[in-house]
Parts: sequence; C-alpha cells; structure tokens
Amino acid sequence: MRSLTRALDTASATRSRIDKVAAIATALAEAAARGEGDLAVCARILAGRLTAPSDGSPLGVGGSIVVEAASLVRGVPEAWIAARARQLGDLGDAVAELVGAETHEARRRTAHHVDVPDARQLRLSGEPDQWTLPPEAERHRGLPLRDVAEIAEALARAPARESKTDLVAVAIARTTARESRYFVKALLGELRVGVRGGVLEEAIAKAFDASLDEVRAASTVETDPGALAILAARGTLAAARARVFSPIAFMLASPEEDVAAPVDVALTVVEDKLDGVRAQLHAEGGVVRLFARGQGDVAHSFPEIVAAFRGAAGPMVLDGEVLAISGDQRPRPFQALQPRLGRTAPEASLVLEVPVRYFAFDILMDGESLLAEPWQARRERLEARLRDVASVAASVLPFTKLSSDRPFEEALSEAYDAARARGHEGVVIKRVDAPYEAGRRGAAWRKVKRAFATLDVVVTAAERGHGRRAAVLSDYTFGVWRDGELVDVGKAYSGLTDAEIVSLTERIEALTVERRGALHKVKPSIVLEVAFDGVQRSKRHPSGFALRFPRIARIRDDKRPEDANDIHVVEGLFAAQVASGHREEEPEVDEGKSPPRRPRRRRHGGDSQMGLFAARATGDDD
Repeated sequence: MRSLTRALDTASATRSRIDKVAAIATALAEAAARGEGDLAVCARILAGRLTAPSDGSPLGVGGSIVVEAASLVRGVPEAWIAARARQLGDLGDAVAELVGAETHEARRRTAHHVDVPDARQLRLSGEPDQWTLPPEAERHRGLPLRDVAEIAEALARAPARESKTDLVAVAIARTTARESRYFVKALLGELRVGVRGGVLEEAIAKAFDASLDEVRAASTVETDPGALAILAARGTLAAARARVFSPIAFMLASPEEDVAAPVDVALTVVEDKLDGVRAQLHAEGGVVRLFARGQGDVAHSFPEIVAAFRGAAGPMVLDGEVLAISGDQRPRPFQALQPRLGRTAPEASLVLEVPVRYFAFDILMDGESLLAEPWQARRERLEARLRDVASVAASVLPFTKLSSDRPFEEALSEAYDAARARGHEGVVIKRVDAPYEAGRRGAAWRKVKRAFATLDVVVTAAERGHGRRAAVLSDYTFGVWRDGELVDVGKAYSGLTDAEIVSLTERIEALTVERRGALHKVKPSIVLEVAFDGVQRSKRHPSGFALRFPRIARIRDDKRPEDANDIHVVEGLFAAQVASGHREEEPEVDEGKSPPRRPRRRRHGGDSQMGLFAARATGDDD
C-alpha cells in the first residue's frame, strides 16, 4: 500500500485538483504494473471502499470493531482510542497515531498499557494460517494490496463479530502507521481526502492515456472503480455495458423549491417524491438483488420484495423506492423503515410490523439496455413487465400529466399539494422525451420539495469537521428554549460559506465554557435560522425531538438568544405532521412496563466511525 498512501497523503495535503490527479494517477499506474488485482484494490480504496458495489455480502465492520481491534494490537484500552478519535475527529488518524507509537515506552506515555494477546488467543478457527497476529518484532512492516483484497473477502465471509474483530486486528498489525490511517478510513467508507468522483475519473484517464469522456461514459454503467480502472488499463472502455447484478449509476433529480425554468407541459409528467430508500432491483434466473443508493445490496432486509420478483424473467433492472406502508396503504415516514435496514434476516414479527412495498418508477434493462430510450418508451416497458408481478410488495408508481389549459405554476402547485396530502415529500417533474442519464443530475428530472419550516435556534455546542474542515468548528448543535433552559433539537453541518465557518469558529472559541474532547460547549450567544424537512421524536436529544435534514439558512446576528423559538413551536410542528400523516406518534407504553427490546451486541457508540462522535441524519433524499 505504500505508493497508494503516498498518493493519499498528497491528495489530503493539497487543494490543487491538478496535484491530486497527478498523485493518484501515479499510484494507479504503479498498481497496474503489479497486476490487475492490485489495480482493482487500489482504485476501490481511492473511491473510499474495499469491495466492489456489486459484492453481495457487506463487510459488517463499524467503528467499535476497529477500536477493539486496535486495542488488541497495541495493548491500549478501547476507551482511550475512542476518546482520541473524538479529539482528532477521525478514527483512522487515531489508529495511525497509535500504530506510530512503536515502543512499549511510547505507549506508556500515551495510555495505560495492557497485555497484548498473542496469536493463540485469537478466535480465527478455520481461517488460513496468515490470519494470525505476527510477532511484535515483525509487525507494521507493510500490508500489500493483494492482502487487503483477501482480508476484505474474509471479513465478508466471517459470521461473527469476534472473527471480524480479529481479522481487522491482523490487518492493523501488518500496516505501517500511514497505511493504517487509510486502511481504516476505507474500511469504514470515510476516506475524505477529496478523491472521489471526478478526480478519480481524471486520474484513471491520465494514468492510462484514456479519453476522459470515455472514462466518464463507462463509469455510468461500470460503477466498480476497480473494474473501471482495469478497462482503462486494457484500453477497452468502449466495451463497458449495463449488465444485471452490476449497479448502474442512479439518475438524480435537481432539487428546486419552485420551478423557474420554462417547462413544456406537453412533454412533462409529475410523480410523487417518496420518503424511502432509493434502490435498483436486479433480477434474472430466480435471483433478485436490491442495490440501495449508498448502502449496497439490501435484498436480505426485504425478503417479501425478493419473493415478488423471483419469478420475473430476466435480465431485468428496475429503478424505484422501498417504502414502509401502513395498514390503510398510506406511506409511512422514513423513520418507520429504519428497523428493517441492516438486518440480514428480519424476524417474521418485524416483517409484519413494518410491511414494505417497492414502487418501481423506471426500467433500465429488459433483456437489453434501455438507458438510451426516452422515458415514455421505458414507462411502457415498465408497466408491461410489472403486470406479471402479482404482489402487495411491488407496484408501479403512478404519474400525472399536467393540463396545458392551466398555468404551469398553478397545475404544479396543485400536484404538489396532492402529493403532500397523500403523505409524500413533494413531486418530481420528468421530461417524457429524456433518456435515463445514469450518474447525472440534470434538468430532465427536477424534484420540488419545499422546506417544511424554519426555526431560530441557539448554538449550544460545536465540533470540528472532517477532511478539509478538520481545522474549523463546522458541526453545530443547537437548541430551543424550554422553561428558561436551552434543550437541543438538532445538529447542522451545511449551509454556510467557508468564510462564515471561519468567522463562527473564532466566535465559538471565544465563547467556549467547557471542552469535552472535541466538543466545545458554548455560552448561549449565536442565533441561527435553520430550515428543515420535518420534526421527529428523538431519544438522543433532551428536548425529545429532532429536526430532519436541518441546514443553516443564515446567521441571525440581528437576534438575541432570548429571541429564539421555544419548544412549544416544535411541539406544534410535530403535532401538525402527525395530523397530516407525515409523522407517527410513538405508541404509549404501559406504566411500569418496559417496551420489548431486541438483543444487541455491546458496541462502542455505533456501527460506523461517526458513532464515535455523533449520529448524522440518515435517509435518502433522491
């Protein structure tokens, strides 16, 4: 991994796109010289992952496993590692620092030393001989890329948390300090060095003297960066084709609160904007896979959807959304769907408690690629194919044609209000003559979703960001008033310019009254106006509520802290959502009786690196 880590060091240290591309291209070319296997792993790590998007088995590794593994290797208490990760703002940086403390004395200076188990104490029964901790004197000499691939495959196969922990420990024990930083970041899917997307495509083109346009075109149907790099190295990018069981880049809708650009009503349809999980359904020969945007294959979480399409003739690829459905067939909010996500085999009671439906709104393959076909033709094929799918777990999402006899703004407003009345987030406007532009966000699809409301809130705490924002306080916790005290209702990360963030950092540093690791508790002084998409119940915040998808609209220096909103406003907004069906009130629990709990493993703050700091908003907004 050494040439790769040099490139990542350069990419993280510079804001120059040219320098990033040059460094990454060099790493790709050097990996290719060692073989296509090394090249594939190198490209995937650069994209912030260890496996291909089409790999069916998730690695199942979160921040708590990494903390435990690092503790096994370096003999440092887990609590210290987690605390250091919070201070540095990144678990990969904390592990790298720990691995860099090579000597026993250095470890004693940074933490209380505990005994390091030898290989005989690891729980890797049945694994290859190489999956053992090397002797202390042979550790941290370097982890070859080919071994990274083997470790990733072993992690996907490992059935138990303990085995996964030991595999990660073996990997960390073999990495150098610099390698451990990026191995952990990629393992958790949180590389954050400014390499993803366009930079990686440019680097692939530069490394192999390929046309950038060809690389970009191929990347829409070959979403595995490893396979894409191999095609470029071979000079066969033109051979990239959409195929079943290989995710296709999603076409995205441009967000707008109101559509200002001219619209040809005769060529426009309107669909409801759903509040679920965007997912591609791939089916052929009785095999069904469901690739969720940003979450990999989630078919195991939704067995009823898999069953609905198991008999479908293939190859077929659909685009749609998984939605939780109530007993009266109305959509339930995203929060109702969350218990189904991430479960490899949901129990029958949960399937009955949270029924779901796959709403298909496009078809990308039906024996042949349909990406170049206009929406109208794809829609006809979609409806024809789903006539044979007789299941309550699947249906075609309806659409509406707007009347040309009325002003567009009036017709759109009516469609928007109707979608909201049906319990959906808003609407998506689509041109019927447009092809499926995989991987693009353009004018052919436009989603209209207006902010639910805004609140004036007071900043109560702040943390440093990640990546290029690690040097500034860019993550703001905020609250509203309740009985003369501020109670938190959310955390926002977006909406401000770099200059505003720098200015707020200086103000917050001066207002800090207490520091807990990376967290700055601040004197109530700064008022923000935040926009958000809804209010939901929360056990995390002392207010009992959390704003959904909050973003900072502006800094309200014209307002005093006491002018901010109080909890009664939040309660009123939540009640209005419940009355309209856009939010659910949690069922009452009998006094003296605790609600049933599903068994869970002990963990250190969560399943991802961010669990060590604070949970970010979840959900798919496309």
